[in-house]
Amino acid sequence: MSFTFTEKTHAYLIGLFYKNLKEAHGQRGVDIFVKCTQKMAEQRGARMALRALRDGYPLNFKAYTAYGEWDSSFPRRSEVVEQYPDRETKSFLCAWHDTFVEMDLLECGMVYCKEIDRSIVRGYNPDLVFELKSYLHDSPCCDMLFKGALEGDDVTPKGPTKKPWDYHCGHVYKTYRENILAILDDGMDIMNQVDAQFAQAFGQAPLSVVHTFMDTNFNLI
Repeated sequence: MSFTFTEKTHAYLIGLFYKNLKEAHGQRGVDIFVKCTQKMAEQRGARMALRALRDGYPLNFKAYTAYGEWDSSFPRRSEVVEQYPDRETKSFLCAWHDTFVEMDLLECGMVYCKEIDRSIVRGYNPDLVFELKSYLHDSPCCDMLFKGALEGDDVTPKGPTKKPWDYHCGHVYKTYRENILAILDDGMDIMNQVDAQFAQAFGQAPLSVVHTFMDTNFNLI
């Protein structure tokens, strides 16, 4: 039976890295998790920027929205408030939040979600201003403010922008793995734990799919 990668697979893998890093190294492990998250997100933002530049667009928030790399496969509920030149988005449903709750790792969500979007923006264009006003883990909604998001002309990508969820899982796995092995003497022990727990949750075949992305250059499009 085939396996479908989704946002929840992505979130579960992230949760496993957080869990095993913290169990092995406490706050130092959390700090390593944060750095891995930042690096992964900055790479994604940089890919979005490369595609926008390839197609001749300035690196503003209109292109940032148009060149986002993922589509939701789960129901979403959100409100958007546009007050020129800014856009504020409030999200009330989130597959990552649900997964972290199911894993009893809400603290992982508090750490991960503090970093992910602002790091994507930083990798895309560090001159843009993004503010996370609240997140769903301890508030009624995830409230994100994009300063100047309504400025500029509308953007239509000239080619595909979205990547499948196995790609995004592979990106998490490779980036976290490389940095964990570079930093920690027991990094391979942590990776073996992540592998075993992911395989236990989803099966050996999906883990093998994730491993196929180890040769992918996530810095390039």
